[in-house]
Amino acid sequence: MEKKIEKKYIPLAAYFEATTEDKITLTFSEIETIMGQPLPNASYLNKSWWMKTKPPLKHYIAWTEYGYNVSDIQLGYYVTFEKPTTNLTNSQLDLQASDQPTYIIRPIELDDARDVIGLYQQLVAESDYMLYGKSDNTISVQSFRKLITKWKVTDSGTILVAIINGEIGGFISIIGNDAPRSKHCASIIMGVLERFANHGIGSALMSEAEKWAQANNITRLELSVFQTNKKAIALYEKFGFTIDGQRNKSVKINSNYIDEFYMSKIFIAH
Repeated sequence: MEKKIEKKYIPLAAYFEATTEDKITLTFSEIETIMGQPLPNASYLNKSWWMKTKPPLKHYIAWTEYGYNVSDIQLGYYVTFEKPTTNLTNSQLDLQASDQPTYIIRPIELDDARDVIGLYQQLVAESDYMLYGKSDNTISVQSFRKLITKWKVTDSGTILVAIINGEIGGFISIIGNDAPRSKHCASIIMGVLERFANHGIGSALMSEAEKWAQANNITRLELSVFQTNKKAIALYEKFGFTIDGQRNKSVKINSNYIDEFYMSKIFIAH
């Protein structure tokens, strides 16, 4: 796929590969969220850009490779992609009826900064398992964009985002160390919106984070987790994380103290 189309359309191709729906309507905003960057001006001005199926431009391969054609376009608003009518097997029908969300995991892009900050605010609003509370200050979009740029230049960290049904619905950050003696270590933080829970997205984020870590010479991943967050602890243990220690009363929410576990996973160096 990388040899056929421009790099920026690869996440869009991954989205069409992952979906089980025969008909998909995506807004322009959702398509740009999936890609992590803006669509070209031509896509907003000309329906022919979407209907094109011949070189030299090859963006259309992102959907035609997986059997989709464009069936409807409202310029600047939405595009409908559709597969030709086929006779589905019972197992395919069962899969479609399960309401399994379509998602892909990709590295954060500069244009994601505002949406990822918004995602974190949503996670804080619906969960008491995030370190920062609802009224705590958050990083500015400008500062966050500078941090993303630094990560891309130095490979010292990243955030992987889960694009779920066309929106950023989850993330995992992998943040390394500048000190030479601890460059092999990185800390992770993860969150997925409640409405997308129980669909394997947390596991997918963990798997991709481990791939990134190993590709960047990280041999130790570490994290802290509230002792009360049984679901997260179970996920980390599933991936081979073990408890290194406990910090008693390390977090205070309102008048309640919560203990934290320190957990880590060691990779065998190659």
